Amino acid sequence: MPIDHWMMFSTFAEQRHFEYPEKGTYQGVVINANMAAYAPAGLAAFLLEKTATATYIIDPLTHAFQHDPEAICNSEGEPKSSIKGLAEAYGEPISTLVGSRPLLPKHFEDRKVLGAFTERCVEFQLDHLRSFMKEADAAKYVDDEIKPPYAVVVPYFFLTETTYADWLPICIDAAKQTCANVGDGGGPKVFTAVVVSQGILLDDSAQEAISDGFSSAALDGYLLWVDDLDEKSASKGELAGLLKLARRLRADGRREVINLHGGYFSILAAGVLGKSALSGVTHAPEFGEFRSVVPVGGGIPIARYYIPSLHTRVRYRDALRMFTAKDSLHSAASFHEGVCDCEKCKEVLANDAANFTLFGESTVKSVRRKHGIARIEFPTTEAKRRCLCHYLQKKRIEYQFAETASDKQLLSDLDSGIQAYQDVAGLEGVAHLQRWKDTLTA
Repeated sequence: MPIDHWMMFSTFAEQRHFEYPEKGTYQGVVINANMAAYAPAGLAAFLLEKTATATYIIDPLTHAFQHDPEAICNSEGEPKSSIKGLAEAYGEPISTLVGSRPLLPKHFEDRKVLGAFTERCVEFQLDHLRSFMKEADAAKYVDDEIKPPYAVVVPYFFLTETTYADWLPICIDAAKQTCANVGDGGGPKVFTAVVVSQGILLDDSAQEAISDGFSSAALDGYLLWVDDLDEKSASKGELAGLLKLARRLRADGRREVINLHGGYFSILAAGVLGKSALSGVTHAPEFGEFRSVVPVGGGIPIARYYIPSLHTRVRYRDALRMFTAKDSLHSAASFHEGVCDCEKCKEVLANDAANFTLFGESTVKSVRRKHGIARIEFPTTEAKRRCLCHYLQKKRIEYQFAETASDKQLLSDLDSGIQAYQDVAGLEGVAHLQRWKDTLTA
């Protein structure tokens, strides 16, 4: 079965990467609704010019309003412009609460309020970007009619071990209403987002309640998002819980389940080794293989190189240390044989292994700290672009490998990574590969 390869839209600065390595690489684009509310004309042009053959899904981002208002406010305590625009589009009860109080289940006790809110949320996804796409200059170069999103996503809320009993009935009612209004009209598919805490992965009764509850609605699929689940550091119990929840939602392949923030473990889970537990996996150009539900600070940018055999990004300095210890930088030929032979790496090295330093190229800047001025290295724009292009090439190869290789080949690849890097990364540095293997073969 093919694995749907989705990409998350983050910033306009990254839009050129949706054509890389080639325009047909991605099944489609996932766009956050606050971006659609804030910059609809720019997104309309992006979709027409950069992804003319791809489709899109708008994540309605309704969970953003249930958290501490500080998470969606600027430094002056006012709702961020993009969030404020979204609240205005969705109307009550959010438009009154935004920036001052969190949305609570009690605000939907009157199901008529939920019904009206759900209708506005779905209408926004169906019409907002589409109207701007029809008016865009690039529309005249599109032969077909401007299509609606691949799927509309039901309003959803973050479910934890202690809150799912309160929020789940609201999510299910919204799903049933949307399926009744949209699902039978010959239009886009109807998805809901299942956004859960890591604790849900270890709570079988919670998983059963979620999957059984949504099975009562005629949904076509799900966007699955586990809060801040880094597959590299996740335990075998958490990884097994992810597989179990995905398979429950998948319903023997009758419904699509797209991991909204997934890495190579999720790609394997979507392929032959995972018996298609997922139908697709989404990541972003600069981040996105895991992400917190409540936004956190970004920190200082660091150049990271994706090591194919480890299926993970590592800091450039760590990559340099490991490759030096393995003697992979003895020559360009040894690097391409032992590390990576993608087109970007061949271009950057240009037959000289010393050019690997271009992946870590940096500039030193003075940054004001609490106790004075610190001089800190920041990766150059070109270094970040080189690392990113290499990463995107390898991700496409991973999707293709996971859907076409045999179980034996996929497991052998994980074993090869362990053997190749345990002497330079330590057992902890390759432990994630063993956990992935154990979980997928359990």
